[in-house]
Parts: sequence; C-alpha cells; structure tokens
Amino acid sequence: MDTFSIELNEIGHKKSKLVRLWVGGAIILIVTIALSFYLIGSDITRIALLVPIVLQVVIYIYFAYSTYNARVYIQSDAYALEYKFGMLSKTPRTIIWETINKVKIGPTYIAFYKRSGKRTTISLGWLPYIKLKEIKEKICEVAQSKGITCEWAEYKKYS
Repeated sequence: MDTFSIELNEIGHKKSKLVRLWVGGAIILIVTIALSFYLIGSDITRIALLVPIVLQVVIYIYFAYSTYNARVYIQSDAYALEYKFGMLSKTPRTIIWETINKVKIGPTYIAFYKRSGKRTTISLGWLPYIKLKEIKEKICEVAQSKGITCEWAEYKKYS
C-alpha cells in the first residue's frame, strides 16, 4: 500500500447546516446595520459608520466563499505525504518519505522524525474519530511498506 487519498471536507455532507449558518450570519449583520443607523442621529456619523460595516460585510462574504471552496485533504504516494488542513492556505505541505526515520502516532497527532534530527508534527485533534483512525492506519501502512518504523504512543490513564 503506497498510495491513499482522504478527503476531509465536510461541507458536502453538511450543506444545509452551512446555508443556515450563512443565513444566520447575514441576518445578524443586517440587524446590526439597522440598529446602527437607528441609534445614530446625524448623517455624517452614519456615513462614518457605513464604511466599517461595508468592510465587515465584504470580509464575511469572502470567508464564506473561501470556506465553501476550500479543499482539505491528506494524501500519499510513493514519493511523499501531502496534506492541506487550513481553509485559507493555498499551498499544501509535503513530507518526503525518504527523509523520514520514524513515525510516532499519538492520540491526536502524528509525529514524523526526520533523519536530520528534526521533527514535524501534524495535529489531528479537530477531526472526527473515524477520519482520525483512518488517517493513522493508512500512514502506518505506508510507513511500514517503506521500511519506516511506526511507533504508537502510550496512552496514560489518570485516575
């Protein structure tokens, strides 16, 4: 097993929740604008208030659009592991398999120990448990097929 690709976007599955969130945010913005114009009396202060509100609406639309179009994934081939987790980051991050000495898999992270002595850690605590488990298993399979040691971290139980 040298290749895998896991799509982490939940927008396709939760489209109705996303639309409700956008509508709720738009209603809050409209109510804020209406209250601002109602509470402030003079025309000059209304115009001065209009600029930040328009800026807020533009930022809201930008983040809603970029969140909807973001592609969040983790994939691997024979050469490297590539992942993109941020909604606003445009370039994916890459970890080349030849530079890896050991992989340590913890409860909510995966640490890649490089031959140079440095460590790269991927935090996965924000993912659902099923996706987290699938990613850990696939990375461990690829690492073992490449002859890289895959170590599972010890889980501490506190009483």
